[in-house]
Amino acid sequence: MTDKNIQSNTKQFSQESVFIAVDDKVSNTQDVKNFVQYDFFDKGHWELKLRQFGINFAFLIVLVLPVLILFDSLQNGRFWQSLYHWHYQDGFDLTKFLQASILIAIVVVLVCSLAFLVRNNYREQKIYPNQMTYNDDKLQARKSVMNELYTSRYGDKSFRESTKYYAVNEEQNIDDHLISDLFKESGVEIK
Repeated sequence: MTDKNIQSNTKQFSQESVFIAVDDKVSNTQDVKNFVQYDFFDKGHWELKLRQFGINFAFLIVLVLPVLILFDSLQNGRFWQSLYHWHYQDGFDLTKFLQASILIAIVVVLVCSLAFLVRNNYREQKIYPNQMTYNDDKLQARKSVMNELYTSRYGDKSFRESTKYYAVNEEQNIDDHLISDLFKESGVEIK
């Protein structure tokens, strides 16, 4: 592509008010500050902070207290004096059952985790380095489809790479299913 074509593309895009010339760093940092606002982390707003801490603490108690009661009841003696402890035979039978179930669950999770770890390490060290996990022809075809799309919407590759500031017009936005539809039309569909 010649410099003349690049200049004409630049002129065309600048006439459409596509470029944003922002040299002022203060306005950039202000834009970033205004992008996400959450009152919890601002100064003040004590009511919001107290309410959220209170709700989180209440839910923590609701989740942790039954687990503490279970583990206290699984012991032969009392581990925590201030917590509820089973006093009836039904409670002891339940805790023995839960103790066995929890032990079995921990063993199953541990064995499955170790099996998946060994399998993934084996595949990562032995299979993936020696085998291509993608089709290189389809990859190149997808790259060319994407390059055609980008060239038609945003200009040539050298122009896109040399531009510092670029605002996308509403008509240039990519629809949700456009890329998958283009891949399907080109015969390089992602499955």
